[in-house]
Amino acid sequence: MFFWKNRNKKHFTVRFPEESRKECANPGRGWYHIYTFTLDKRDTDGLLYQPFWDDETLVLVRFDIGAYRGKELPKEALAYADEILKCFHCYGKEVILRVLYDTKGKGMEREPTLFSMILTHMRQMGAVVRAHKDDIFVTQGLFIGNWGEMHGSKFLDQEYIRKLYAAWREAIGPDIKIALRKPSFCRMAVAGEDGELAPGVFDDAIFGSENHMGTFGQKHRDDSVWTEDWCIEDELVYMRETCGLVPFGGEVLFGQEAPVKEMLLSLKDLRVTYLNSIYEGQILDQWKQMEYGEWGSFYQYIGAHLGYRFVAEKAVFYTDRIEIEIANTGFSNICDKAELALVKENMDGTEDVYTADYDIRTLSGHETAKIIFPLSGLQDGKGKYYLKLTRCRGKAEIRFANEGAGEQLYFR
Repeated sequence: MFFWKNRNKKHFTVRFPEESRKECANPGRGWYHIYTFTLDKRDTDGLLYQPFWDDETLVLVRFDIGAYRGKELPKEALAYADEILKCFHCYGKEVILRVLYDTKGKGMEREPTLFSMILTHMRQMGAVVRAHKDDIFVTQGLFIGNWGEMHGSKFLDQEYIRKLYAAWREAIGPDIKIALRKPSFCRMAVAGEDGELAPGVFDDAIFGSENHMGTFGQKHRDDSVWTEDWCIEDELVYMRETCGLVPFGGEVLFGQEAPVKEMLLSLKDLRVTYLNSIYEGQILDQWKQMEYGEWGSFYQYIGAHLGYRFVAEKAVFYTDRIEIEIANTGFSNICDKAELALVKENMDGTEDVYTADYDIRTLSGHETAKIIFPLSGLQDGKGKYYLKLTRCRGKAEIRFANEGAGEQLYFR
């Protein structure tokens, strides 16, 4: 509780509790498991036992529509897809969605012969997905290729990718985020250098090799054309400038041997927000066995810092404003619009709410921002203050990672 005894006093400083050394379960970030559903084989009883991992807020849901490679999706298949998404909604899970024709690495055999059939499937599936837009974290791929990962397909040239992306974007609407397998595919998907329409990237070969098993190229941007693969340094710049509001994530592979500091720097440079929690076991088991100070294991540290992790550091009270310093100790910025509010609890039980004129999506990983809340009449009242952060999509509450913080972070 604070009380202004001297109206002429310029300011005083309040420190928040230090950063917790525990996981802070927040929406739109973290570890995930994969759930695969074959839409021509409805298993209603199976949905009663899913999801299995209560501590994960994300799930990767794969819809296998390979049985319909030569025909339209029937109403039963679409109804089953809708039922699956409703199931995960009931358990408060956000969905990374991948629609695919192949789950065995045989994309050429399983995807449709006619390109027009893929466009038809996109239009049909889009209506289902759009109905659950608040629960869709990101969609991956454009239906094609081995495992839906956009390799091993006959539809990978620029003209096909542009048409597929345009069809899927139209089908699911403007609000759902889309990620493709490589940055070069993102450049193929949109005309010229129109970054506003560009999708983001997912990477299922993080640390698998120097170029992440083909996710990136070898040549510099200056020595390449727009739609070629560039070296990782140039692609990181492109993704930060163009894909910064689409979450990046996927799977880690055992391949590159790197010191801990270099590995953490790579995760930050890539803005890694979500990772598969069981694949690849060799590197994940290695992380789990590595001690990492107060965090327990290196695996636990990485899990706690996937995506954003906001820590309020201090608040300085002035007669006309409060300045609050907030650090993001995670690997990435938050990719969804969120509203940061300072709330004053008055002695009479009422509340005054002050909303920050600040887009917290601009606060990158390992950076700190000073946020100003203009206040009038603060010196005339007394009460308690707390911070509240709410993601606009779905009105989900975001917890600060300070020790002891709940949905409301009170000043000490």
